[in-house]
Amino acid sequence: MAGICFLIAILLGGAALLFRQAAEKISIGTQWASDACSLSLTFCHNREYLAYAGGAMLLIAIGAKLGSLAN
Repeated sequence: MAGICFLIAILLGGAALLFRQAAEKISIGTQWASDACSLSLTFCHNREYLAYAGGAMLLIAIGAKLGSLAN
């Protein structure tokens, strides 16, 4: 359980970084950034949503690991 939550936290953090880079590169006219932001305008403009979700999943992973160690 903790491993899966940790993996999801890493993936959400990576997605936040991807959309951060896309938001910076879209003004240059980079094609991949335009594609990424056209697929999800919400995450391109509010990438902190993904970062917050990743942080929450990391806390859940830590809690699950501590819970499994207590038993």
